[in-house]
Amino acid sequence: MKKILVTGGTGLVGTYLKKILPDATYVSSKDYNLLDKKEVQRMFTDIKPRKIIHLAARVGGVHHNIQEPVKYFEENLLMNTFVLQESFLNNVESFLGILSSCIYPNDVKSYPIKEENLLQGAPHQDLFSYSYAKRCLAIQIDAYNKKYNTKYNYLIPCNLYGEYDKFDPIEGHFVGALIEKIINAKKNGEKSIEIFGDGTPYRQFMHARDLAQIIKMTILKNIFLSFNVATDENYTIKKIAEIAFEACGIQNLKIYFDKNKPNGQLRKDIDITNLKKLFPDFKPINLIDGIKEIYNKKIDN
Repeated sequence: MKKILVTGGTGLVGTYLKKILPDATYVSSKDYNLLDKKEVQRMFTDIKPRKIIHLAARVGGVHHNIQEPVKYFEENLLMNTFVLQESFLNNVESFLGILSSCIYPNDVKSYPIKEENLLQGAPHQDLFSYSYAKRCLAIQIDAYNKKYNTKYNYLIPCNLYGEYDKFDPIEGHFVGALIEKIINAKKNGEKSIEIFGDGTPYRQFMHARDLAQIIKMTILKNIFLSFNVATDENYTIKKIAEIAFEACGIQNLKIYFDKNKPNGQLRKDIDITNLKKLFPDFKPINLIDGIKEIYNKKIDN
């Protein structure tokens, strides 16, 4: 196997990927500071990769994005640019960037959103900085391919959850934060949990382990198409909370919706026609089973 370098190797997706693609080299911010161009150059000199899977990113929940727009824009823009530039300068054969479905326009004419809709409007204001930084990576990759005939591509996944998520109410993803709230409520004998917004926005959530499988297959099969990655499950925030209650065996817990907090994008489900064509036998884990698995592991620890 040609040497594969995975940035963000200890993050949510990287931790799962390492279990199924162990021969790759996994780096994190403890190894190299991707916000420093010289550090990125040193990384390429040290590792001499032939393929790049770029997972590293500044990520967090919608409310932390609102609080820290400069950080989410600048840090993602810098690390994406430096890693992509050095990939080209070091004649890397393939570069796979991982984006996010929040990069799509807030207002589209029809759902689910197709890959060709990417530049047909601005992303939602609550994730504006992060979304534009990640959208810029798509534009950069497409520009390199057009100018230099490189074989670079990107995946656009829906929202993720997993065992190695940040289980934090502010910086974590919604499902991880939800599981943590349920565990704490049960432990402390609380009668309700709080969820930001009114519960009406729709979301697709995929287990990060499933995204790792798609990344592995994309790299090993030398697929250079850029495409959406998600599941067919698309539920309101309220419904996801109810699914989580069922998965965790919770019966007497109520939900308090803090309607003073923003909802975020009301709908952003993405089309997975290309994903199904490329991997017709791929079957992601159902949301209820994925939440149950993570909940059981957390309460056992």
